[in-house]
Amino acid sequence: MITEVNGTMIDTSTTNDAVQKKNSITGKVEDVINEEDEITLEDLAPDGGWGWMIALAMILIMFTTIGPMSSFTIIFGDFFEDSGQAGFATSLSNSVFMVTYSIASLLTNTLLKRYSTRPVGIVGALVFALPNIVIAFVRNIYEMAFICLIQGFGLGLIFTITNTVFNSYFVKKRAKVMYASQVIIGLGGIIFPTLCEKMLPIYGFRGTAAIIGALSLHSVVGMIMMHPVEWHAKKLEDVRAEKAREKRQNISQELALSNRRSTIDTVHLSLKTKWNSLCSLKEGRSSEMPLLTETVKVSAQRVASVSAIENHGRAISGSIWENLSKRTSAISAPSLVNLANRTTCILSDIQLFHLEKNYSERQADKKNRGKEKKQNKEIIEKIKKYITILRELVDMSLVKNFCFINLCFGVSFVCSSDFGFSFLLPLMMTDAGYPKTYAALSVTVSGIAELASKILLSVFTLIINIKSKYIFLAATILMGFARMGFLLCEHTLKGALITIALIGAVRSWLLVTQPLVIIEDLNIEKFASAYGINSVISSLVTIIFGAIVGIIKDWTGSNKMYQISLLVTNSVFILPWILQFIFVDFRKWRKQRAQKVNIMDHQWE
Repeated sequence: MITEVNGTMIDTSTTNDAVQKKNSITGKVEDVINEEDEITLEDLAPDGGWGWMIALAMILIMFTTIGPMSSFTIIFGDFFEDSGQAGFATSLSNSVFMVTYSIASLLTNTLLKRYSTRPVGIVGALVFALPNIVIAFVRNIYEMAFICLIQGFGLGLIFTITNTVFNSYFVKKRAKVMYASQVIIGLGGIIFPTLCEKMLPIYGFRGTAAIIGALSLHSVVGMIMMHPVEWHAKKLEDVRAEKAREKRQNISQELALSNRRSTIDTVHLSLKTKWNSLCSLKEGRSSEMPLLTETVKVSAQRVASVSAIENHGRAISGSIWENLSKRTSAISAPSLVNLANRTTCILSDIQLFHLEKNYSERQADKKNRGKEKKQNKEIIEKIKKYITILRELVDMSLVKNFCFINLCFGVSFVCSSDFGFSFLLPLMMTDAGYPKTYAALSVTVSGIAELASKILLSVFTLIINIKSKYIFLAATILMGFARMGFLLCEHTLKGALITIALIGAVRSWLLVTQPLVIIEDLNIEKFASAYGINSVISSLVTIIFGAIVGIIKDWTGSNKMYQISLLVTNSVFILPWILQFIFVDFRKWRKQRAQKVNIMDHQWE
C-alpha cells in the first residue's frame, strides 16, 4: 500500500515489514542477552586484586630459587674440576634431582585435594631451602647428589603450587602478567653471577654457597602469601553482569556485519537425489528373498532320516530281547529271585558310592570356588585401590591426549638441552682458554640479554595476542641457530660474547612461555595434574638423554661433541610440533571459524 505524506509517496507495507523485522531482531537480542551461561572457575578468576600479591610472591620465590642456579657452576667450578668428572657429576645431580622433582609434582595434585596451598607450599620451601644451605659443606659429588635428591622434592612442590595458584588467579591477563613478572625474575641472572664473583674471594666457595642458600629462605615468605583462589574469587552477580556486557558488544558487532550481507546462501536437497534415494530403498527391499520353502524341505528330509533310524533301532532291540528271553526261560524261579536281590544290593551300593563321591566332589568344588571368589575379590579390590590412587595422582584424560603429551615431550627436550648448556657454560669458557673473570662475564652478558629480551617480549604480547606454544616453537628454532653460532665462534671472545647474548635473548622466550605452554588449552581443575605429568616426562628425558649427553662429554672429552649432542636434543620435537600445529590446531581454528559464521547466519535469518 502506497500513501502520500507531505507530497512524498511512501510504501507503508515495506516500512511495516522493516519495523517488524527490527522488532524481532531486538527481541532475539534480548533473549540471547538474558540467557544465563554456565559459570566456570575461569570466569570467577580475579584477574587482579589479590592476584597482584600472588604475582609478587611468585617473583620473590622464583628470584631466590631459580636466580642462583645460573651461578651454581661459578661457585662449584673448582669443585667439579678437582673431581675430574664434571659431565658425570652434572648428569648424576640432574637425574636424581628430576626424579624427586617429578614425584613431588605428582603428589602435589593429591596433597592439594586434602590440604590448603599454603601448608604444602611452606613445607616445599623448607625442604628446598635447608638443603640449599647444607650443600655448602659437601665433600664429594655423591653427597652433592644426595642433597640434590632432597632439593628436587622441595622444588617440585614449590613450582607446581606457584604455577597452579598464579594461573588460577589470572585468565585474561595471564600471559601479560607472567611475561612482566619474568622480566623482574630475570634480574637474578644478572645480579647473582656478579654477586658471587665479588663474594668468592672474601668468603670462599663454601661461605658463598651458604649465603646464597640462606637467601632461598625468602621462598617461605612467598608461600605464606599464596592464598587459595576461592578466598578472592569474583562474585557471581558481577560475573553475570560482565558476561551480559560482553554479549551485548558481540551482538552489536554481529548485527553490523549482518547488515552488510545482502544474501544468504541456502542449500536444498535436489529432487534427483530424493528420487535416487527412493529407488535405492526400493531395490534394497526387493533384493530380500524368502528362504522358507528351502528351509522346510531340508527340515523334512532331516525328520524322515531320523524316523528311519529310530525304526531300525527298535527292530534291533526287539531281536535282542527275544534272545534274552529264550536264554533265561530255562533258569528256575528261586535262583532268579536270588540273582535279582544280589543285583539290587550291588546296584544300590554302587549308586550310594557314586552319590557320596559326587557329594564330596561338590563340596570340594564349593570350597575351591569360595577360595577363588575371595582371591578374585581381593585382587579386584587391590586393583581398584591402585586405580583410585593413580586417578588421584594423574588425570588419565591428559595421558590419553596425544597433543598434550607431544607438547610435554617437546618442552622437556628443549629445557633439558638449555639447562645442560647454561649449566656448563662457565666451564666451556674456561676450557676454551678464557680466565674465570670472562666465564663470569659470559653469564652476566647472558642475563642482561635475557632481561632485555623479556622486556621486548612483554611489549610484543601487549601489541599482538599470540599463544605461548607458537612463541616457544619459534624460540626453539632460533635457539638451534644461536647454538650453532656459538659452536663456530667460541674461539674469539667477541664472537663468543655476541652469540652468548643471542642465546640469552632467545632463552628468555623459552623460559617465560614454558609454564604456559602445557596448560594453555586446559581447564583450571587440570593444572596441577598437567604440571605433574610434565614433570614426570621431564625427569625421564633428563635421566635418560641427559645421562647420555654427559657420558658422551666424559667419553670424548670434547665440549664440541657435547654441544652437538645438545643441539640434537634441542631439535628433536620441532617437526612433531609443526605437524601438530598444521593438522590439529589449524584445522580446529578453521572449524571454529566456520561454526561461528554459521551461527551468525542462523541467528539473523
